[in-house]
Amino acid sequence: MSTTAPSDIGLEEALRSVIGDGLTSGGDEHAVDGVVPSLAASPASVDALSAILRASSERNAAVIPWGAGFHMSLGNVPTRYDVALKTTKLNRLVEYEPADLTVTVEAGMTLGRLSQHLLEHRQFLPIDGPDEATIGGLLAVGLGGPSQQAYGFPRDWLLGCKIALVDGTVVRAGGRVVKNVAGYDMTRMAVGSLGTLGVIVEATLKVAPVPAAQETHLAAYAEASDALEAARTATRAGLALRAVAVLEKQGAFWLAGSSTAVERSREELRDLTGDTEARRLDGQAADRWWASLDRLDATSDVTVRVSVPPSEVAAMLLALAASTESAGTSVKRVAVPAVGVIIGRLTGGAADSYADVIEWVRRDAVSRGGSLIVTKASQDVKDRVDVWGDSPALPLMRSLKQEFDPNATLNPGRFVGGI
Repeated sequence: MSTTAPSDIGLEEALRSVIGDGLTSGGDEHAVDGVVPSLAASPASVDALSAILRASSERNAAVIPWGAGFHMSLGNVPTRYDVALKTTKLNRLVEYEPADLTVTVEAGMTLGRLSQHLLEHRQFLPIDGPDEATIGGLLAVGLGGPSQQAYGFPRDWLLGCKIALVDGTVVRAGGRVVKNVAGYDMTRMAVGSLGTLGVIVEATLKVAPVPAAQETHLAAYAEASDALEAARTATRAGLALRAVAVLEKQGAFWLAGSSTAVERSREELRDLTGDTEARRLDGQAADRWWASLDRLDATSDVTVRVSVPPSEVAAMLLALAASTESAGTSVKRVAVPAVGVIIGRLTGGAADSYADVIEWVRRDAVSRGGSLIVTKASQDVKDRVDVWGDSPALPLMRSLKQEFDPNATLNPGRFVGGI
């Protein structure tokens, strides 16, 4: 199948000349905030994907990249949308060097499948997400999960990447460099940019040894403030913690490290938290419990992610509860206090009440040196609020968008400032 697409033919004909049966009608299954594309393209090679981008850009067609679709609710309503560009066929393990703790995969590789490869050598990638999520999608979104407490952000594990630009050029940046874009750190720019500058098609990542021992302890408290104080105490105590999360009145303590360190931490945790009846989860039961945090969005109408200094977490939890009560909505809160992240899942309200909560809590978060983004909401809610909020980096973002995607081919309107 040819990977060249003459510019004097229509979009569908051009894309079909590249991938043949890999091109289908868009349909509701590829809708983003109610906007349905006319076409869905599933290239099986990087060359084919880059040809699709080039052909689409030449015809002023808007493209939205798709991984597994877990984070498609993130972002503003698209201003245009013609082609869903699916990366799931780009799923090869390109290179794995266990001795060097590095792995290179195509962007459509799922986290679960990569984990299986790495576990053969007792290694793992410390980026949280559903097993079905793709590596490219997780990097494009760039949001850390609970493991961020011990292991940092997703961008900290990316050594280099290969990126397809809208003109069909494929560039490399960072580790295993073949070609860089002069003057730009493309690895940093790609992570968290929601695929608005280019499409990640390959990633070289650091990996880590699997801890010798891991276990999770779930402790119940009389009040959410008690659970938060227990989480703070455990974090300050220097225990072997991968993560600590607070779910309303429950504290979750993820111990990880050497067998000796975990055993010591278990005993100290029992004394520090004041709960000798904490439920212990091991192995797959623990993995499922932490993975379930990613799936709680399915039960909410609106999900917000608040980031503040760790010292402000308690105040923000109260503000989130108070604002939802005033608006007549319900909220379930999950906090990772050590990194200052709070996830609020809202139900039981109308679009106007959800918009009020978002604006109230965002103002409070900004006043405390933080921010709020909306990671899930209906089109009605998105019509009433800016899902991203203001960013001092917006002028730079606009400049980069103009440099790399001047015709707004990729994800038009969905990123910060309507980029």
